[in-house]
Amino acid sequence: MVPDTQVENTPSILEIDMFHLLVYSVLAYSSVHCLDQSGCGVVDSSHLHLLHLVTVAHLVQILLTSTTEEVCMDQDNSGSEEEELTCQLYSTLRKHLGSVLPEVSSGWQLYRCLKAGVLPFLRAAALFFHYLNSTAPPAELMSKTNTEQSSCNDSSALQPAAASPQPANTTLQGGGAIIRFPRESNRLIELPEDYSVLINQASSFTCPRSGGDKSRAPTLCLVCGCMLCSQSYCCQTEVDGEDVGACTAHTFTCGAGLGLFLSRVRESQVLFVAGKTKGCFYPPPYLDDYGETDQGLKRGNPLHLCAERYRKIERLWRQHGIAEVIGHAQEANQALVAIDWQHL
Repeated sequence: MVPDTQVENTPSILEIDMFHLLVYSVLAYSSVHCLDQSGCGVVDSSHLHLLHLVTVAHLVQILLTSTTEEVCMDQDNSGSEEEELTCQLYSTLRKHLGSVLPEVSSGWQLYRCLKAGVLPFLRAAALFFHYLNSTAPPAELMSKTNTEQSSCNDSSALQPAAASPQPANTTLQGGGAIIRFPRESNRLIELPEDYSVLINQASSFTCPRSGGDKSRAPTLCLVCGCMLCSQSYCCQTEVDGEDVGACTAHTFTCGAGLGLFLSRVRESQVLFVAGKTKGCFYPPPYLDDYGETDQGLKRGNPLHLCAERYRKIERLWRQHGIAEVIGHAQEANQALVAIDWQHL
């Protein structure tokens, strides 16, 4: 009999990143058997079993987070073997979860959602095993998707995963934040086309710690959209025993120590920050009618968003290139090294 406290502390299957679980499981198993001199065939076979097991768990995640509208769509064609297996898996989940999951009349749309959701995971798994042990990825990953689903679509394999502790019904039915699959790529916030909209927002922003006074240097986080009061002692926060500015403190809660800001909104300037001591300024994505930036708004020409420039900033962020840009900028301009970035 499992104690109630242990069940309550067990994470839900929806809270687990299955690719990370796959990586941890494979590397941990390899380290445990690193002294095995019988050859690598046993380890490789175990890797395959781990892949099947984690893939089944990921299939459960996808089925649990499929919306009612997606699941209940019908298609007027004969059901394939894959569709029938998908319906069997779904029926197994409904047996354990009851009315939490809607009833389906056709497996076509359900299978389509399952295949689209598992494809990114299989791609990542193929890359992982390719660089781990030089396993050649399949020529067509879509055929790999069908193969993996056919090998994993066993209703008996789903029962332990379906019987694991789950969130309350309200969570499954939209009461909480659910990650749906396939996951959407992270994106920076959407910026208005006209820069004057941001200026108006900054003008109405008040410092949260000074009793409603206007902020002298409002700064917009491009990752989450939070407006901050930067370059001001009123909003300094202690981080690891050191007083830092609002932007630096925000990076540790929003970006693991790395931040992108539309700094000094009234001056149209982009700020990259990495840690407490490194940062640089970057050309803003807003241009005037002549295709030029106006940092400091000295010319006063109307500025409009350049989608291409903003995509370039977003691409640097997605590819983890912000720290590299900061490093190159500080090497080219030693004056940037002397700036007290932690006070921003």
